[in-house]
Amino acid sequence: MSSSGPVDSDARVIACIPADEGIFRIALEAPRIASACRPGQFAMLEPSPGAFPVSRRPLTFSSCDPEAGSVTFLFDVAGAGTSILSRSVEGDSVRILGPLGRGWETAPGRWLMVAGGLGIAGFPFLLSTADEAVVMAGTRTGRGTSCCPPGTVLATEDGSVGMRGLVTGLLEDVEWDSFDSIAVCGPSAMMRAVVARTPPRVLGRVQVSMESRMGCGWGVCGGCPVPSSRGGFMSCCKDGPVFRACDVDWERIS
Repeated sequence: MSSSGPVDSDARVIACIPADEGIFRIALEAPRIASACRPGQFAMLEPSPGAFPVSRRPLTFSSCDPEAGSVTFLFDVAGAGTSILSRSVEGDSVRILGPLGRGWETAPGRWLMVAGGLGIAGFPFLLSTADEAVVMAGTRTGRGTSCCPPGTVLATEDGSVGMRGLVTGLLEDVEWDSFDSIAVCGPSAMMRAVVARTPPRVLGRVQVSMESRMGCGWGVCGGCPVPSSRGGFMSCCKDGPVFRACDVDWERIS
């Protein structure tokens, strides 16, 4: 994050297009944010800055172009706020606060990236910093698989795309020691299962991006606690959303 802290400003919509069934990609002109954001960080977007605003929605940065001064986000239409956001057109204004949170600890070497559902949203940005990477993703159906980076190894529960089964099934033949860093993002149950299948000797290389219903994005409202392996709780929006897997108490993750 920039030393001056996050920016709260209006951003012009460059484009908002369907990426898959019920999934949209929105690009915003936000030069100050684009120059400061890092993979794994997020922003709070207000889809209706008017007389009756909808509360802001936390979205991870999917890609960033500092030279063009633009940032993009991939999101699922899940309620009123994201529905309004999906109807944005070029030239509209969206209020954005960011960059927020702690992102991935990027490092040279070979990465393994494992996503569940739309946990894939932030991986294109992380991929842009990696020397080499293998990406694996799992979804219930083929919906959302078109959003995955080229070359992604896929698993779907209904077998419509890639291997039939869960994303954890793709891990059976993984040569864990060949990866310098491991990134995991998706539903909590999926991440817990991936961490459980990770050999203890490489667990220290695993980072996880936690999903949570963030209210403020600042760590003030207390609405996004993450159980700590040292006892107590961490704040998903302020201490994360990216954590070392060994710092999370997975037994207390609901």
